[in-house]
Amino acid sequence: MAKAGMKRPDPKDPIATESDRKPIILTKNSVSPVPAIDGKAKSGKNKAKPT
Repeated sequence: MAKAGMKRPDPKDPIATESDRKPIILTKNSVSPVPAIDGKAKSGKNKAKPT
């Protein structure tokens, strides 16, 4: 039984994953990724000192 205030879904309606909308097409990021942190800055709690 449905909870108070909740509408029972119509079995004829499409489920949220069965919509007729086209999928969202995300463009590739043209910026190269940031290099990984190396050395002492990678381990430990202290902040890395700028050089």
